[in-house]
Amino acid sequence: MDYDLRLAGTLGFLAYNKMEFVKQSEICNTIGLLSQFKLRAVTYSIFFLGTSCFGASVIKDSLPRVKSYKNHFSFAPNFTRIDLNTTLVNQQTKSKIEYRTATATRLGLALDYRWIGVELFTRLPFNEKKGKGTTNNSGVYFRINKSKFWANGIYQKFNGFYWNNPDQINRSELSPGFFPLRPDMKSTFLQVNAYYIFKPERFSNMAAQGENERQLRSGGTFFTGIGFYFDRLNSNDPIVPQSQILNFKGQERLNQITARSFALSGGYAHTFVIWKKLYTAFYFAPGLAIFSGSQRYLEGKTESLKGQLTVRLDMRISLGYNSDTYFGGLLLSNASNNQNLGIGTSYSNGFSTIRLFVGRRILLKKQLGFWGL
Repeated sequence: MDYDLRLAGTLGFLAYNKMEFVKQSEICNTIGLLSQFKLRAVTYSIFFLGTSCFGASVIKDSLPRVKSYKNHFSFAPNFTRIDLNTTLVNQQTKSKIEYRTATATRLGLALDYRWIGVELFTRLPFNEKKGKGTTNNSGVYFRINKSKFWANGIYQKFNGFYWNNPDQINRSELSPGFFPLRPDMKSTFLQVNAYYIFKPERFSNMAAQGENERQLRSGGTFFTGIGFYFDRLNSNDPIVPQSQILNFKGQERLNQITARSFALSGGYAHTFVIWKKLYTAFYFAPGLAIFSGSQRYLEGKTESLKGQLTVRLDMRISLGYNSDTYFGGLLLSNASNNQNLGIGTSYSNGFSTIRLFVGRRILLKKQLGFWGL
């Protein structure tokens, strides 16, 4: 009997331990399954979120950045302030003569349809600073804009300059705020540029200038271009003032400088879109140019120079508002170049503008029917 009790107790203990072992195994298996489930759930969640974000990014990138208004005619009155400075520097003595135009406001009207545009402008009939004289300015501006290509040309004339950095002799003869005037001095400019855009789906030059396109999302691209530049400065009297003859020997009778250059440039352009309809855009384009020029003297003698390399720099920044119907903004641009005339003197031009424009687009019922218009 004792043996049976001991046997029964042993079997009961083994059965209990087996049950405990089974429970512990089930618990461990359950915990393992839960851990595996959690790990898989986390993995699937990360995968789902990753694919969702990637899909959203792909969808966003597939959306257009630029909207075109192909059947619209736009017009934009504008006010432009121009500052032209022309400088002669003696390369040995570093003596400098700087002439400037009397900064004034110019009134213009820009007309654009599809890929072609034109702008006419003239100076407003009032002067801001009497001590700087009067500069008369007039000209014409045209532009061609395609998706991968844009070109523009500008022809303008300036009549009337003032000497911006007169020496002490001339300064002592003038009242404060007044400068020696050169109403006999004239400048003629012709500039033609053409640019190729590498990624037109990311940047619109028309949208940055307030024409018949609109940038919907931020984007930028590299571009390259070529240009031809012509300017002529001439006067009835010598360009070099009488008091500066000793600093510019041999050029005391100089009365005309003509400069021509062919340039190759490249740079980057970008537009930042803010709240869908506001934007700011910029481009920066340094380049090299082959320069040729000539100088004419009062007695009729002419000297020429060919094949010189020079540096050119073009920059522009704009900010404004652009919707389907109305647009407007502020555009600032600057272009500068420097040439060696080969007579111990360098000749440089700096041309900067500030342009305020407001415009409207009008939908046309019919196309013009020629030249893709």
